Amino acid sequence: MRHLLILLFLSLSTLALSQRAFFYGFVQDSTTKEELVGTHIRNISSDKLAISDAYGKFRLTAQVGDSIVLSNVGYQMLLWIAKENWFTSERVTFSLPVDTIYLEEIVVGKLPEYSKYKQMIIDTQPEDTSFWYFGVPQPEMKGSVLEKKQYTNPLFIASHPITFWHHAFSKKEKQKRKMVEIQRQSGIRDKADQKFTREWVRDVTKLQGDRLTDFIAYCKFTPKYLAETPLYVIQERMLVLLNDFMLEEVDG
Repeated sequence: MRHLLILLFLSLSTLALSQRAFFYGFVQDSTTKEELVGTHIRNISSDKLAISDAYGKFRLTAQVGDSIVLSNVGYQMLLWIAKENWFTSERVTFSLPVDTIYLEEIVVGKLPEYSKYKQMIIDTQPEDTSFWYFGVPQPEMKGSVLEKKQYTNPLFIASHPITFWHHAFSKKEKQKRKMVEIQRQSGIRDKADQKFTREWVRDVTKLQGDRLTDFIAYCKFTPKYLAETPLYVIQERMLVLLNDFMLEEVDG
């Protein structure tokens, strides 16, 4: 009985394999009729793959009804259903049309001298810089000023080239960005000073006078750290440093 089952299984396997056979194909440009090298031919029914050679030829296993997909860079991806005559023909020809992309007409005229061209860009009123790409955060304006990392974003340059050059060349825009940075840093320092006061450090550490002054300098907290860090985290970090500070006093 066991041998009978094994023979039956082998017979079914052989039958299943015999249903698929090789067919030979040729891939060409639908317009020029030239061979297409490196075309991917995939039998998605059996997950088999072939690639056309230097003459546009290939060989692939399939059976009647299989779905065959052909794809090549710059050409439309097309699907064929395997037919019975594929396996009796000497070669099956597949034609791929070019994947056409229509571009808008561009008129190129005589460009002005570099210095004049640069001044024209500086004098240009920047266009509306609001843009959005799926999955890319929209840049936030600080008044009418774009930060350097925003206007140098490749996506921004691609969609607003004139505005990019204006922000890159214009001294007025550079001065605006510098002023915004000064205001931002001033705001950070103000926020840090409001949180990390001498009185608060004294109440937490119980230090007085010169020891309090020395400890505040010992902490070396930056304004940015103090402005962005929660007060309880600053306090925990400060108490750890206080222990080190007192140990160094004893060792000294």
